[in-house]
Amino acid sequence: MGRVFIVHVDESLFDVLVQHIFSEYEREKIPEIKIILPCKRDVIALLSAFKNYNAKKCIILPEIVSLENVDEEDLILNLDRVKVINPTKRTLLLIQFILEWNRKNNDNFPIDLAYSLPSLLDKIQSTQTTDCYQFDEHSKKIESFMNLLIETWSKILKDLGVVDILEHKSDYINNMIISLQKDQNIIFVGIGKDKSLIKAIYDLPFGKIILPNLNLKIKEKDWQSLDKKHYQYCLKDLLDYLKVDRRDVSCLNTIESEVTDYVFDTTADLSKVGGRSIGNIEVITCDSREEEAQVTSLIIENEGYENVSLVVFDKLLAARIACLSRQHSAIPENYPYITLLLYSIEVLTSNWNSVALLSLLKHSLVTFGYTQEEYSRILSEFEIEILRNFNTNGLKDIIDAINTYKKLKYKEDILLIISKLEAILNLLLNSINCPISDVVATHLQCINILSGINFSELNGEIGNFTCNFSNACEGVEIKCSLELYSQILTLFLEKEFFSVANDLNKFSLYHNKVVILAGFNEAASFQGPLLNALTREKFNLPSAQEEQGYFFYTLHNLFCASKVYITRSLSHRKPILLQRLEILLKEGKQPYRDWLRILNTPECIVPCTQPMPKPQTEVRKEKMQVMSCSAIEKLIRNPYSFYVEYILGLKQLRDLNFKPSILEFGTMVHNILARYLRNKKSPMSIAREMFSTSQFNFSNMWWIRLQRVIQSFVELDKTRSNYVELEKSFTYPISPVSVHDAENIGVTEEILLTARCDRVEYLPSGQVAIIDYKLGTPPSNEEVMSGFFPQLILQALAVEHITKREVSELAYWKLDYDKIKVVSIQNYRYKMQELKNDLPGFLSNYLSNSTPFIASPYFDKFLRFNSYKQLERVGEWL
Repeated sequence: MGRVFIVHVDESLFDVLVQHIFSEYEREKIPEIKIILPCKRDVIALLSAFKNYNAKKCIILPEIVSLENVDEEDLILNLDRVKVINPTKRTLLLIQFILEWNRKNNDNFPIDLAYSLPSLLDKIQSTQTTDCYQFDEHSKKIESFMNLLIETWSKILKDLGVVDILEHKSDYINNMIISLQKDQNIIFVGIGKDKSLIKAIYDLPFGKIILPNLNLKIKEKDWQSLDKKHYQYCLKDLLDYLKVDRRDVSCLNTIESEVTDYVFDTTADLSKVGGRSIGNIEVITCDSREEEAQVTSLIIENEGYENVSLVVFDKLLAARIACLSRQHSAIPENYPYITLLLYSIEVLTSNWNSVALLSLLKHSLVTFGYTQEEYSRILSEFEIEILRNFNTNGLKDIIDAINTYKKLKYKEDILLIISKLEAILNLLLNSINCPISDVVATHLQCINILSGINFSELNGEIGNFTCNFSNACEGVEIKCSLELYSQILTLFLEKEFFSVANDLNKFSLYHNKVVILAGFNEAASFQGPLLNALTREKFNLPSAQEEQGYFFYTLHNLFCASKVYITRSLSHRKPILLQRLEILLKEGKQPYRDWLRILNTPECIVPCTQPMPKPQTEVRKEKMQVMSCSAIEKLIRNPYSFYVEYILGLKQLRDLNFKPSILEFGTMVHNILARYLRNKKSPMSIAREMFSTSQFNFSNMWWIRLQRVIQSFVELDKTRSNYVELEKSFTYPISPVSVHDAENIGVTEEILLTARCDRVEYLPSGQVAIIDYKLGTPPSNEEVMSGFFPQLILQALAVEHITKREVSELAYWKLDYDKIKVVSIQNYRYKMQELKNDLPGFLSNYLSNSTPFIASPYFDKFLRFNSYKQLERVGEWL
């Protein structure tokens, strides 16, 4: 029998292994030793350790292989005999199987399941299933899925005349076991997941098994009752399989990671650790996922990309880190090609969504034959005048909007670009429901026309990806909708270019300089939707608890790195493992978070003054000759906002893909109520017509609200006066200057105040009531009396001036679901007189070119009403 050793990886495992080899074997025998390691990275680390040991001496090396690529040499030597399936084609064929299963069984398995099925197939095919359980419906479905997959996959491989890479590796290892010689010196390091090979090596007289981080201090009683989730269970299971007692295991080194052992042994009492602490681990708690991504990228950049082993537990965080870390990879060169592939499909799958369309048109590889300067001008006009002014839903709406708008300078050019793009993308539309190989070929043809670049002829990673993906699609019977094709293409592009979540198994031994565990909010879950406990047992697969234990063991080994950074989000519950770990961590600052804040803070901040434009008097007189109630209200609250909108004539651009808000809904409600009150016909038929023909794409939720509002309004309207004027414009002249001021400013004509009222009721008493409809929260009585919400008061002045009737009621009608809430204004006559006295002087002041239109003088009160905050740059002068 061979021997079993343990080694603790907080002291360099590979240095200890090299020292052991030179102390146990004669130098001339060393080349005859074969060392088997789990991962490729382990081979590099061990070779480096041999180089350091052999410094200034003749380098003597044993044969070193890794289980990760143990069969690659055989493949290279036997290409004519052994054909292994292309990994991309394998994934596509598994996607094909999933889609076919979903279609026949009305199921919804995700296509990315194809990435986990190969290892599952390998495990299942190497075991014998048993039939001793009464399955529930879900388990029966999964059993049928797995049995059909095994049968179908074997037939696919046979028809293609290839073998699966995992099957070939398994066959190679079995052949390796058969070919082992009794006098062979073999050292197996690690625990692996193929116990048969380890057992065969252990059975050799000169075989050695080296187990990293076996905890010999666990009491025998506790050892025998270890839970499968325990980080030492996988080692116990292997020793039991080898029939080796822990007492027969020898240590290669003496330093143990005792503190970390206590952390991972969740049954252990941390108080027994005493005053010891962990110095190589730093936990960084971030306020958001974005901060966590930035901190992680900063650590990678500072520690050196080649020194860092990164494991990300959160998919969204992984995607963000990939974006921030592109400077360390080939992404900058490939990024334009990748985005062009994706944007060209997204225009169609989004039904010519404005953002998707502009993303494609503004792409650096797309110009449609124009010079860059001319093309930019054309697209700017298209974006501002069409996409931000019209609520478009599809290509027809875009073309109709272009034809409707009369003042487009580049109208013909815009129509020509849209026409060319439509013709190109129609090629892709016509390939819908064709085999995926045809869709790929058509897509690449479209890309070629758009950019003038043949992606298949590109050098480097993107060219290799394109050729490999195109070739792999040949013979695959997936008939693609554009949505499905987009999902598949995105899946492969993400895997090839944007994947940062590394396989933990690749770090099982390697003495990492720096380890980052990002998104460490919860331990990885192994109880996926595909396999529950019953089906795992049915197919003799490891239980979720066993996989969790192996995960913790691998994690424990990673914690032995020279430096470990753990990042987590404050918004998530802290894992138990992390709670135990932090008991032993030294209290301290989080320098990377502090550093990030310093990097995000400008070196110096140039003081900025509050905007105070002073246009000329003649400009003011021209623009202020006629003023609405809302214009005066803006001048009172925020003079700068008035200046931008009414003096400069600037309007806020709507967002791309604008969605209607309460403002647009309120405008429609006002129009419906006005039309109803004019003819007293069916309010619901009016509402249905105006809702369905609205330029805005209101959802059904808005329709439900609209019906309730109208029902409540009709009930209240029946109790009110029958003589109502709607949306009538009333005027009120204001003399802005006195005779004394005229010498300084010049004689100015009266300023005409215009007021449009939602509802004016003529009462039998000879008085009038003024009503303003509100969908949102109306101003309170205190706010109206403050003078900052003067709209109703100004309307009252204008109505009394024109009608010569006294206003006896000012009120807001809050249009709610269940009923209309009437909010009456009290003591308004005092405010009417005050405004009547103060308006001439107030407006006179703003006609003088010495008076600035100051930005947000009451910024603490009215910023929510300000549409021009970005022009004011409030954050720079507050």
